[in-house]
Amino acid sequence: MKVLILTNGAYGDYTFCKEDLAKEGAYDFVICADRGMSHALKLEIKPDLIVGDFDSGSEEDLAYYRNQDIPVEVFNPHKDETDTELAIKRAVERGATSITVYGGVGTRLDHSLGNVQLLYPLLKAGIKAKLMNPHNVVQLVDHYIMLQGKVGDLVSLIPFAGTVHGITTQNLGYPLEKDDLRIGSSLGVSNYMSKNQAEVWVEDGILIVIQATD
Repeated sequence: MKVLILTNGAYGDYTFCKEDLAKEGAYDFVICADRGMSHALKLEIKPDLIVGDFDSGSEEDLAYYRNQDIPVEVFNPHKDETDTELAIKRAVERGATSITVYGGVGTRLDHSLGNVQLLYPLLKAGIKAKLMNPHNVVQLVDHYIMLQGKVGDLVSLIPFAGTVHGITTQNLGYPLEKDDLRIGSSLGVSNYMSKNQAEVWVEDGILIVIQATD
């Protein structure tokens, strides 16, 4: 099951959302995390579930969805998880095989880094997951990933934790062949796609893979 989560990150003019939603069979289940519901309204998306402590979402938006009988789970603001993590947990409980988080990267660096961390348990559970905003698609890889894009798209490979060994790439401008990337180095930043499809293999470790546009 493909699950979409809308958070309160950066959306720009919503172009990246509309392009993603236009794909055939885009999503089977939609969850809004707190103020993510306001973005759902603007995108004319009807969520299947709304979760959060609602310290940022408007009462008007919440009332609108309640009147449509959308299930709402309200949490105490003094909780251990962010609203995004709560939404991800609900997605996993419902059998998600892939999760896309709109607004998962934004102006709050702490939330952005925290959301990258949330990709880790999903990777270990075999659930495909990515964070998206107008300028970035962020994923984790510990074995293999195929990237779709266009020639010139920026691709950065950054170690998630410790040294990543045996990295091999295909169709990136600066190729790697069983190379290592170590924490404390910017070596993997600002590579680029030489074709519309690129591939990355990892023998050991975890990479943060970021497709970026300026």
